Amino acid sequence: MNSALSPRRRQKTGTMTRIVLLISFIILVSRLIFLMPAAFEHHQQKKSMHEPVSLSVNNSR
Repeated sequence: MNSALSPRRRQKTGTMTRIVLLISFIILVSRLIFLMPAAFEHHQQKKSMHEPVSLSVNNSR
């Protein structure tokens, strides 16, 4: 029984898979870091828009 891929070929495939996954992870993390300031600013704007307005009642007699 011969395997479809030789052990040397399997090692190259495993290394290539790790490289691709590492690059994908780096891209994902960099996008997250790049978008965090904009997301935080958007959150602050939305928070300030929905703050309840307190009404002051004058009790002058």
